[in-house]
Amino acid sequence: MFGLIFDSHPQLAIAHEAHFVAALAQNPNLIRAFDQALFLKALEANSNFRRLAIPRSDIEKQLQASEVTDYASGVRAVFEVYARLRGKTLYGDKTPGYVSHLGLLGRLFPEAKFVHIIRDGRDVTLSYLDRPEWGPRSVAEGAFYWKARVQRGRKEGALLGPNRYFEARYESLIEDPGRTVAAVCQFLGIEYVPEMLRYHERAVPVESLTRDPQAYQSSSAPLTVGLRNWRTQLSTADATLFDAIAGDLLNELGYTLSGQKTKAGTRVRAGIGLIRWQARRLASKFGK
Repeated sequence: MFGLIFDSHPQLAIAHEAHFVAALAQNPNLIRAFDQALFLKALEANSNFRRLAIPRSDIEKQLQASEVTDYASGVRAVFEVYARLRGKTLYGDKTPGYVSHLGLLGRLFPEAKFVHIIRDGRDVTLSYLDRPEWGPRSVAEGAFYWKARVQRGRKEGALLGPNRYFEARYESLIEDPGRTVAAVCQFLGIEYVPEMLRYHERAVPVESLTRDPQAYQSSSAPLTVGLRNWRTQLSTADATLFDAIAGDLLNELGYTLSGQKTKAGTRVRAGIGLIRWQARRLASKFGK
């Protein structure tokens, strides 16, 4: 929803989960010495980039016109084309995975600003469990996953400083959308336009822009309270388990804990969850 809201700004084009910026930056051949042909080949091999439907010829023209000589400038050229095709002058990228790469992206793009959207981890975990084919498969795994990503994003964001890093709460967006969006606009240095909150009226729904349409069906609806509610949708045992794993971060962020005492069985479930989460991380890292 944040991505759709800001893509509805008259100046700003937000790519829906491009992913490729951090991914291709891991390729030393693109970082050490920029090669236009290699860059274009790497882009076209990336399925997330292909989903953006940016004509290769337009990118080639922009690369030549901008006299691109490094990876970061190449990426800027791609997004300049993306924005121009949509009649916009500014651009951004809504990709949750970038929360693990803020340091890298901050160094590559010193002009960039980062908005870290934080949501109660228990509601986030409920979302994960709805899509088990790609995310955590249990409350314990969801707690470890959420905690690790949020802590890493906050740590690297703090190093970027308040002029480049901003935290926004999902709950604040739902409760007071105008104030929350206006605060992010102020951080970004753009004018707040009330029409941004009518993002759901756009002609092209976000489902058509993603490889996983079912995961974004609610994004075409107006801002709605209560899409997820851990208080009614998590069992007492699961809420206590989440507290045992990530309660310290929930506390730090000002979220209310379940208030239940941790039992021996909860600690056992937490330990098993940690093992499974780490095993899945390793499997993902090595492509298995």
